[in-house]
Amino acid sequence: MTVDSIFKDKQTIKNDINEKCNDELQIEPIPLATLYTPQSDSYLLSEVGFIVIEDGWDEQSLLNLQQQVGCTLFALQTTDKQIDRFEVIDGIIICKADEVAQVITVFESVLSDRDKVGIDVNDIKRSCGAEKPAKFIQARVTGIPDAEQIKSTVNHLLNQIPEGLSTQYMMLDIKSDHKLSLDEFFSITTAVESRISDDSEVFYGNRMIDKPDHCWMGTIYVTG
Repeated sequence: MTVDSIFKDKQTIKNDINEKCNDELQIEPIPLATLYTPQSDSYLLSEVGFIVIEDGWDEQSLLNLQQQVGCTLFALQTTDKQIDRFEVIDGIIICKADEVAQVITVFESVLSDRDKVGIDVNDIKRSCGAEKPAKFIQARVTGIPDAEQIKSTVNHLLNQIPEGLSTQYMMLDIKSDHKLSLDEFFSITTAVESRISDDSEVFYGNRMIDKPDHCWMGTIYVTG
């Protein structure tokens, strides 16, 4: 074997390794949450899937979806139109038609922090309408100092929950222009705990955005 042939063999092996590494780097992770539509012929995998009832899903299209993705699946009810679960839908969340994207971001935010709080699929199902329909609400506060943003936003949010109802499960996403301090997070948990039952479960997500003097909160909740 000549020096040139040895060099070519080594170069071939190196190229094969580089190509294999590049292929591995191109593998994309499974999305945390995905909105599916009945018009698609095939569906990408996702950890949690959503369908909008108003899109016209029926039993067969839901079964086809579940067979392809096999993930926890939630139906978003944006009108008075309802849907049978067909043993496929894991929960129903009531929201407005223009709030679908925000509902999904709540899941993405909370799921991205799940390693910190130990959320599993059953927790998510209970928090999002497995036993009875869940509801989505949101609140936004802008143009006030940071010291007042968090408290004002969480109060605006919780005041939308009808009085006299005890919240059993909640997923709360917090989006603000700065990293929350321990005092700010404590003020949120204190406000939330004043409106929930003693044996309730609450899961939090937290994100930063590049908008000065801006705070947004969205929550999916189930009442007793």
